[in-house]
Amino acid sequence: MPRFLKTERLKRSNEFKSVFQQCRKLEDGTLAFYVQFKEDAGLRKFGVSLSRALGKAYLRNRLKRRLREIYRVEKETFRGGHQIILVPRRGSVNRTFDELRKSFLSLASRAGLLPRTK
Repeated sequence: MPRFLKTERLKRSNEFKSVFQQCRKLEDGTLAFYVQFKEDAGLRKFGVSLSRALGKAYLRNRLKRRLREIYRVEKETFRGGHQIILVPRRGSVNRTFDELRKSFLSLASRAGLLPRTK
């Protein structure tokens, strides 16, 4: 079972700024997906950026846990050498886990993180 290690997290503001400045942005009604590709195939980093406008702290924390869990389970299917930031849109705290997962995977596919299927 894959783990979400601390070394795979984006933590510092300068890490977030670096990704935001040199990234590819994709959106749908639920999530904004920022991805930055790197040459190092072993690099995999992930972060979530939330605003207080999404709701109370317990709702934001639950949403962060859900998004991290989706990434943890799906990260083995992604190609290496990426840094991802997710920014949930308003109303995403009311989405089910399956809706969030479907949105996340469709954006990852559009970004080119998932292998192509024949």
